[in-house]
Amino acid sequence: MSITKRERFTLLAIRRVFDVFRGTPFLDDVESVLNKLEQRMSEKERAEHAALGEQFVYMPDHGTKSYEGKEDVIDALQSGIILRRVVKYRYADARGRGRAGYLAPFRMAMYRHGLYAIGAQLKEASDDVRGAPLGVFAVERFVEAEHLKAHEFKIPDDARVRDVLQGAFGPHLRDAGGPHEIVVEFSAEKAQLVSSRQWHPSQRVTKQPNGSVCIAFSAPSLAPIVSWVLEWGPHAQAIAPRELVDQVTRELTQALKHYR
Repeated sequence: MSITKRERFTLLAIRRVFDVFRGTPFLDDVESVLNKLEQRMSEKERAEHAALGEQFVYMPDHGTKSYEGKEDVIDALQSGIILRRVVKYRYADARGRGRAGYLAPFRMAMYRHGLYAIGAQLKEASDDVRGAPLGVFAVERFVEAEHLKAHEFKIPDDARVRDVLQGAFGPHLRDAGGPHEIVVEFSAEKAQLVSSRQWHPSQRVTKQPNGSVCIAFSAPSLAPIVSWVLEWGPHAQAIAPRELVDQVTRELTQALKHYR
């Protein structure tokens, strides 16, 4: 069965999106699929295919991450997910503090052009996955990773992986006070823009008499919500919970000191 021009255009569009994963097996695999497809084309079709590849532009926001030298790490995580094998790892957190352990990787997530591994954190490779705490790991921070062929795992039926996925706010573990009932009010100038997007699966949009809108939803962590509110500048006001209001106020106060 032949592939249509539209289907080829879609595959080439995917290729552009995956440019942010240059140097990883993800982009290598996409390019391999396209190369196999080209081998079945005539010279005329290859020329057309090349032209199609320039007709979709992907412009990543928030910058891109570097995965140089992480090929073995990503391969180990992929193997762990696909084959259901425990991964032994060494990791450095955002402050550079190192730690080592074992991970039963359940999912891999893409957020703001970055890769995240989500799974059960184990003290020993042979530990029972059931009841083990979930962890979220930024892939670029892995120092080493190796999937262990002798240690299989099964994802528990009650694994609540979706609890750490916060829609537009990325993967985050529940903080000490979570989950939180969030309410943020947006100005009338931005009301249409804000209400036309889905920020969170649980969101509720309420229009106000003055033209503004309130977005309400439940979130396990406040950290990404604080950044979201600040991104909108004077057009967003945190309403609830009190902890969110306090954190946004503190960030704005600290930022203002740079301009006095």
